[in-house]
Amino acid sequence: MRPFHLALCLPLLMSCSTLDAGGDGQQDAVDVDDPLVFEEQLDPASFDALHRDVIRPSCASVEAFCHHGQFEPNLTTPALAYNSLVRRPGIELFDRHRVTPGDPAGSLLIDKLRDRAGVATLMPLGAPPMPEGDIQRIEQWIEDGALRRPAAEPAPVLNDPPLPPELAVFDDTGQRLDDPGMAVVAVGQTVTLRHSVQDFETPDAAVPYGAVFLQLGDGRSVVLDPAYPGGATITTYDAAGPEGVTDQLNWRSDWTVPDMLPVTLDGGLAEDVPAAGQSLLMIGLYVDGDPANGGILGFSFAIDKIFIVGGAP
Repeated sequence: MRPFHLALCLPLLMSCSTLDAGGDGQQDAVDVDDPLVFEEQLDPASFDALHRDVIRPSCASVEAFCHHGQFEPNLTTPALAYNSLVRRPGIELFDRHRVTPGDPAGSLLIDKLRDRAGVATLMPLGAPPMPEGDIQRIEQWIEDGALRRPAAEPAPVLNDPPLPPELAVFDDTGQRLDDPGMAVVAVGQTVTLRHSVQDFETPDAAVPYGAVFLQLGDGRSVVLDPAYPGGATITTYDAAGPEGVTDQLNWRSDWTVPDMLPVTLDGGLAEDVPAAGQSLLMIGLYVDGDPANGGILGFSFAIDKIFIVGGAP
């Protein structure tokens, strides 16, 4: 693989129920937050009882093996299941949590059990539908706040990582140039470098920061904007951006291909090199929140994304 340079400032133990051989026969306290533990005495209104009676037999038993650790989410134990479901975004439909406390209608888990809202498959997969009474029991638990046990603290609100951006190159007429293969562009041509953003908590327009880098095959960075460290160009939100393969390509920056590419390595200006004949790697990135306050970086890169020719492509 070609060099890739990008500088950015930016023992599990099972708890067991035991008896005190010389004591009063009381069980030791069980750490119910241990991801491997099953509690023996359960409050009927707790998630652990719901897991024992409904979720594990239908979704994570040895017979119903899909979520017995083989596929995400892992629903094997109450702690694993709770932490994988409540306020966690789904894989199939990214616009909702698997379980949204207080909102069964907005929870992907119920969509999957009821085969609604455009889901691809009904769960449990390849098995009879879950009995209506069991689904209603899950819905009531969600309606009541989706707590681990009655009077427990609500599940924390988490900052879920953003998805890697899709990268694309367009000409000034709006035609995509890199589908399929690399984009062939000419010296003097103005192109639009685009990327997507997709974060569960942050609307696309509210993402605070995006950028694009271009690199030569030897790892030297093309200076797109001398004012920015590493020569990147800052991207801006474009509500009218075209649809890509996975998401809307609504962050952009325009670039006119020069005849000589100013390049830098490790932050120091090295030289200008002829643009014609160069194959460029493209890197797109964005941050889903203020980097100083816990923003998370999403990025992707594509080798040989752009090839420069000397005349009209």
